[in-house]
Amino acid sequence: MTTDPTDSNPLLDAGLPRFDAIGPEHALPALEQRLQDYRELLERIAARSGSPDYAEVVEAETLADDAVSRTWSTISHLHSVCNTSHWREVYQACLELLTRFHTERGQNTALFNAYQRLAERPDLGEQSAAMQATIRHELFDFRHSGVDLPEPERTRFADISLRLSALGNRFGNQVLDATEAYSETFASASELAGLPEGELELLAAMASQAGKSGWMANLSYPAYRAIITYADDRALRERFHRAYVTRASDVGPDGGRFDNSPLIGEMLDLRHEQARLLGYSSHARMRLAKRMADSPESIEHFLLDLAGRARAQAGQQLDELNRFAAGLGAETPLAPWDIAYYSEKLREQTLGINEEKLKPWFELGRVFDGLFLVARDLFGLDFLPDDTVETWHPDVRYFRVVDAAGEPVAGMFLDLYARARKSGGAWMDVCRSRLVVGNERQQPVAYLTCNFAAPAADQPSLLTHDDVVTLFHEFGHCLHHLLTRIDLPGVGGISGVEWDAVELPSQLLEGWAWAERSLDRYARHVETGEPLPRQWLSALKADRNFQGALALLRQIEFALIDLRLHEQDSLAPLAVMRQVHEEIGVTPVLDDNRFLMSFSHLFDGGYAAGYYSYLWAEQLARDAFDWFTEQGLFSRKAGQHLAREILAVGSSRPMAESWQAFRGRQARLEPLLDAYGVAA
Repeated sequence: MTTDPTDSNPLLDAGLPRFDAIGPEHALPALEQRLQDYRELLERIAARSGSPDYAEVVEAETLADDAVSRTWSTISHLHSVCNTSHWREVYQACLELLTRFHTERGQNTALFNAYQRLAERPDLGEQSAAMQATIRHELFDFRHSGVDLPEPERTRFADISLRLSALGNRFGNQVLDATEAYSETFASASELAGLPEGELELLAAMASQAGKSGWMANLSYPAYRAIITYADDRALRERFHRAYVTRASDVGPDGGRFDNSPLIGEMLDLRHEQARLLGYSSHARMRLAKRMADSPESIEHFLLDLAGRARAQAGQQLDELNRFAAGLGAETPLAPWDIAYYSEKLREQTLGINEEKLKPWFELGRVFDGLFLVARDLFGLDFLPDDTVETWHPDVRYFRVVDAAGEPVAGMFLDLYARARKSGGAWMDVCRSRLVVGNERQQPVAYLTCNFAAPAADQPSLLTHDDVVTLFHEFGHCLHHLLTRIDLPGVGGISGVEWDAVELPSQLLEGWAWAERSLDRYARHVETGEPLPRQWLSALKADRNFQGALALLRQIEFALIDLRLHEQDSLAPLAVMRQVHEEIGVTPVLDDNRFLMSFSHLFDGGYAAGYYSYLWAEQLARDAFDWFTEQGLFSRKAGQHLAREILAVGSSRPMAESWQAFRGRQARLEPLLDAYGVAA
């Protein structure tokens, strides 16, 4: 008698993932079992006769989908934070399996008909908002999966979905490989003259992790930022800049080795083809069918209006930087690898602060204390460490989340430090979703992942203020997930929220990383405990607007490139990139710049035809933060209003309705402009 490999598979266990027991060998068998169970349910639904029932269709599917999601979220997360060759291999196999299943389900006519008949039931209006929204969302998704298409178009649509999934995964892998492939080692600290002590410790730790002596830097963002911002050696800055903006492309030091150029071309063609199969003229129009923005034209108008307001001021800021650098003996106009270096020096001269000076006031533990205080004051939540929960790395911690009555309501994993084979950047992801179906109860659990510098032997982890803003941003996403009161996961938390609104809570929470009353709580010197000096608080407030027009224009440029690539067919990606820069950009760009080839947001991150969302949602977020400054930054009543009208309802109603319930009017543009120091 043989033993079923799923009998003791830890990925099939209930509760939190047993990370100590999970290995790559468990992934494929577990996912196959979950999908087999789901397929058997779909067969039962198809075989039913008579009027479909909400419980036997929607609730039963919810339970089956959640079981798949629990297994997949663990596999996907481990692939991101432990990107070894074994995890990469099984992740690709599982991704193909899952994509194939969801494509088949999306084209399951029997299931589609069951949802249509549920939508036609006379008692639909008596069901919960979550049930009504789930049915509405499912019908939309079925049609966008090609369920209505005739053959052979339907099969072609499915084949494209599978191919796009594989290409996106390959794109992300090649970006990671290219990021780690280029590195330089330094035997003497004199080769890194200009780098502050904290940045030198970061590069020393990187060398130590690689089994080398001295200092080492690769193209991971913390290391790249240290070189490009502080290194006095201009040739060193140039080498790193050229390597960074040519990652995963046909040029640069590893040109052709991890080239994403052909992948991008194929992905754009397939996206447009898939949109045309559904009757849309472009991928952008297909994606906007479920957004707050109603058309590419309205988005382009929004972006170009912002660019028109910011461009002249951005040019003045660049001119000021050139004059300042020339006064220090620099060759002008500045090259791309000079901008960050002289900007940091100008910031220090103008404002009296720089990121390195501020670091001692942003010790990671204290920042988290401040972060958790915001959650307690606004929402009545406490985050209690629980070291009994298994994690995937010794540095990772788990927190139980309890409400004002002390009742457990959620959980959160924190993985904060950069390390080898861990994907770069910062993100929030779903570990478990809130679910209340029949006798089944499940609380939401989030992953909060960052890539901060780890503590050194004699020094705790110190953050830049940019890091602090990032932390508050991702925590905002976590709160959106953890505070949901919707019982069906498909429309709870961040699930199903319009893509151009999902950044609203995260960008709103950034406000508490800048507000003086908030900083007073946690910006304390790591050794003395002294608060951030008053003059530095004022300088930090001014720093938010420092070169703000340049920063705004950069975001607009990214968004326009994305929009035009996905609105117009058969365009050369690099030509679009250059044309947009010539139209609105002011900073110098290398002829060999290939940043598109590592632009994971668009090709491995779900932001295709959606990068504009950051600015679209930021308009809402800045207006919302203005409301908090009026009501009280730490007002429980104000926090409860935000939770009740936006965070708790997920996508059980359109965000336009949630925003109206929260703010009572349309969002104003002025707070967004003010955040960047751009004249209204």
